[in-house]
Amino acid sequence: MVSALVGFGVAWAAAWVLRRLAPRVGLVDWPNDRSLHADPRPRGGGAAIALGTAAALAAYLGPSDLGRQGAVVAGGLLLLTVVGLWDDLRSLPAWPRLLVQLVAASAVVAVTGGLPRLPLPPPLDLPLGPLAGAAGVLWVLGVTNFFNFMDGIDGLATGQAALTLAMVVWLGWSAPAGALALCALAAALGFLPHNWPPARIFLGDSGSAQLGYLLACLPLLGSPPQRAPATVAVATSLGLFLCDPTLALLRRLRGRRRLGQAHREHAYQRLALARGAHVGVTVALLLAAAALTCLAALGYTRPLVAWLGLAGAVLVFTAEELSASRAARRLGAAAASSTTNTQ
Repeated sequence: MVSALVGFGVAWAAAWVLRRLAPRVGLVDWPNDRSLHADPRPRGGGAAIALGTAAALAAYLGPSDLGRQGAVVAGGLLLLTVVGLWDDLRSLPAWPRLLVQLVAASAVVAVTGGLPRLPLPPPLDLPLGPLAGAAGVLWVLGVTNFFNFMDGIDGLATGQAALTLAMVVWLGWSAPAGALALCALAAALGFLPHNWPPARIFLGDSGSAQLGYLLACLPLLGSPPQRAPATVAVATSLGLFLCDPTLALLRRLRGRRRLGQAHREHAYQRLALARGAHVGVTVALLLAAAALTCLAALGYTRPLVAWLGLAGAVLVFTAEELSASRAARRLGAAAASSTTNTQ
């Protein structure tokens, strides 16, 4: 409890300082083709979460108590936070960020062995054999980047991370996973008041990459038999964060549009654009994510519930996508009507 309070307090205070310091050092998010905000905002909030997590870990246990696997994950967190902060300052190209993510993911897989079984509930949790390492790297890279894609409206990514981290703390499939999840949860909750709509500071790549990477790595810190159900639980909790980018990427591939180009085609972005405010969309999606997270926790030891959780994630996202499409059509119709009336 003391460590959690330390992490919360340090993250809150660091975010408060960053809000005032960021504009002076160039940590500013200027509106672009992906943005849903009209005015420049401070960014780089991931540094506050990293400081809070580190402070909580120092109060909770010594670095050696994380074990070799936990220490490698923590080292990857530091690396991605530093590179993300650099990107927040200088807008790095995609390839150096992907290269660093690949190095961090490969290091974790090297010490854990990756995903020995297909991350699906029984009876489809089939052995992956020599593909275990590649599957682990692909999982970490995918979640890291998909989480980054979903950091586009106030409070959503931080809130989702807090929900999934709380689930990991509750399930506790290993001591290192539980310790890292608890400390990061405290830091995320300390940062959230500054990031809640209307956000006074954004996570930035230093935060979204850090959190996505950590959430992907936590299942790999379990014993080999635990990793498939742990991965399913995390994937179910992150259901909206995995389904939305997948559909957006498929849509861009079908339209032969550049994958790396900034856009506002995600369902959550279209909902926020149509409603003109973030808070309602953030609350609705986090409530849906909370329900999925509860199913994910129940399904950790219950294969039937795990299947229901995965199906529920797809259904909830389908409802979100349909709602976003309807809202976008109404917005387009209203804009067309307004244009016609002014002519």
